[in-house]
Amino acid sequence: MDRKQKMNKSVIVFVTFLIVGLFYASSIKAEEHPLFPDGVMTTTQVPIFCGSGPVVFSYASSIFKQKAIAWSDVKESGNPNSETFAWVSFWYSEELKNGSVFLTIKETSQTCLMGYGMDWIFDTELLLDIVNDSFANESKTPDED
Repeated sequence: MDRKQKMNKSVIVFVTFLIVGLFYASSIKAEEHPLFPDGVMTTTQVPIFCGSGPVVFSYASSIFKQKAIAWSDVKESGNPNSETFAWVSFWYSEELKNGSVFLTIKETSQTCLMGYGMDWIFDTELLLDIVNDSFANESKTPDED
């Protein structure tokens, strides 16, 4: 093999690696999690009421007649590969038609009321889709946590 053939072979190998690398990089980018664009959300100081998680949840259950119907891990920057640092949960009372969104901080065990509403209106078709998907994918039930 002469020098020109070696050079052509090296170029072909390099271009092949470059194309494979670009394809791999674009597939990684496609799997990124969604983020709000810069400037859409800003840090705002507002009064938030927090307390001991077990106490807050006990009052949500006994006084507000609420039960947890949805919860999720909260991860840094929404990155699914990062460690959970908090949990968000939605509690609702069918009897009183009120609901609360709580954020529980893992490190401190403090639970904060992020929102409270009355006379909720639900998208029942979407809820049915969620429930059906939950059954199909064997989601955890409260007694499995």
